[in-house]
Amino acid sequence: MTSENRWCWHSVLTGSVLFVGSLVSACVATVEPHAPVHLEMAGASSMQSVMEELANAYTRRFEYVTIDIEARGSRLGLEALRDGAVDLALVSRELSPSEEQGLEATVVAYDAVAILVNNHNTVDSLSSQQLRQLFSGDILVWSEVGGEEVDIQVLSREDRSGTREWFEETVMEGRRVTLTAIVMPSNQAVGRFVAENPLAIGYASSVDVPVGAKPLRIDGVKPVLQAVTQGDYPLDRPFTLVTRQSPDEEVQAFVHFVVRPAGQVIVGQRYRRAR
Repeated sequence: MTSENRWCWHSVLTGSVLFVGSLVSACVATVEPHAPVHLEMAGASSMQSVMEELANAYTRRFEYVTIDIEARGSRLGLEALRDGAVDLALVSRELSPSEEQGLEATVVAYDAVAILVNNHNTVDSLSSQQLRQLFSGDILVWSEVGGEEVDIQVLSREDRSGTREWFEETVMEGRRVTLTAIVMPSNQAVGRFVAENPLAIGYASSVDVPVGAKPLRIDGVKPVLQAVTQGDYPLDRPFTLVTRQSPDEEVQAFVHFVVRPAGQVIVGQRYRRAR
């Protein structure tokens, strides 16, 4: 091989190596770690446990995402969303037309609201009418609904609770719960109080029933998942994820995860699926 040919082959090889090296460098340069993403949610305490399960599944799948969830009530969650303090509000009811302005609401699950009494209470069932009479204060003694001759202690939730707003609008048909009711700050607090007080009755998510309390049959139906899924249990309400209109890409991605099969499988373990 002449020196001229050797020079040509050297040039070709050198050029090939440089070309391949440029390709490798270009490929490596495009594979960059995703920028960290942090999402803030606030709202209904009754939605906290299922949203934590969904958030954990999402952050395992997308490790660059972190999510904080704060239980502060549906209405305060909506206020925080409008103020820009959070990315998503958790609302345990439907939004009113006035609340929907400037926001996007997505129903992600349906929750059975259980009527809880102490395990030692001999009452096992109430009709919808008896339920309204009892929580309005028209019925004051357990013996009027088949129990013992003792006073009834009604429990309710705070004014900004989505569960209370739903209960008074839907179950009470617009009537307020009796003013003698003890106000509880969360679903879990309702369950704990009922478990420790034989005279108490309260309403809470059916997944928050502690040892010492029991859910009543309403119109003959117990709040079990099968009855809720089939639409037989009368006291169910939507769990709603709320965002600002045209939310950013990362917020949309989380909402899509929740309503798609992977998220709805998690929802369906304890709640009626939305889709």
